Amino acid sequence: MITEELIRQRVRNLPTLPTTVVALGRAVDDDRCTVDRILGILAKDPPLSAAMLRLANSVAYAGDGQVSDLRAAVLRLGFDAVLNLGRTASIIRNFRSSRHLDTLQLWQHSVAVALTAKAICRLQRNRGLEETAFLAGLLHDIGKIALDHCFSEEYAPVVDAFRAGEFLVDAEQRLLGITHAQVGALVAANWSFPEDFVEAIKEHHAPPEGALLPSLIHLSDLLVRTRIPNGPADESLVVVLEEVPAFHTIFQPGADFDLERLTFSIDDELDHAVAFVQLAFQD
Repeated sequence: MITEELIRQRVRNLPTLPTTVVALGRAVDDDRCTVDRILGILAKDPPLSAAMLRLANSVAYAGDGQVSDLRAAVLRLGFDAVLNLGRTASIIRNFRSSRHLDTLQLWQHSVAVALTAKAICRLQRNRGLEETAFLAGLLHDIGKIALDHCFSEEYAPVVDAFRAGEFLVDAEQRLLGITHAQVGALVAANWSFPEDFVEAIKEHHAPPEGALLPSLIHLSDLLVRTRIPNGPADESLVVVLEEVPAFHTIFQPGADFDLERLTFSIDDELDHAVAFVQLAFQD
């Protein structure tokens, strides 16, 4: 079995966020941050700047028209979205290869969950949580990649069981004694992400009652998996929203809720995710 201490040791060898993205995070956290400061940071990383511009013009963010320069992109998106797009591009570019996982499918799923979580926040008129939800959704399955990179030999039988029809979490617990959700939380902590992100990743398969962010990622994950199955076990997955505790955490009793609008929003985000990740995979 794989211990948490062994995981902590090995995840230190995973690629870290580029210095440009770390600098962006510090800048965005500064209430005095300006557009020129953001542009100065991006100017030091031309590949990331190019990726950012492509992503800003993707169907998920394009808005009313295309932008041709980073200043216009930053002004349109806002600092939080710029930071999360930078993180998205960097993380995906660092983890495009894998020995046992289909990383294109994995990142399309992760971005779909991120966009769905953000869309639910928008429907709830909770604008302040949108970018936090996006980042938590993006990283919720990072533990799968960490296990594949750091414990490739041990993870191979897990992937085989998953492809044979077992739920991945069950196969991980049975064969490894730990799940990708727990490992992902350790990775996020190693990358110095906030505690609420760490907990959302750790609890995204079984969120504690009333925990908003873990419930949001859990619900978004279920909704995406019913539309684009992660594997054979998901092909028979049926979700009745009213029977999911996380649904009642997100949509409080008596709240104005439009199920049809939510369904259309999710379907749109799936299309966006496919295009989004294809752009991020480009050099």
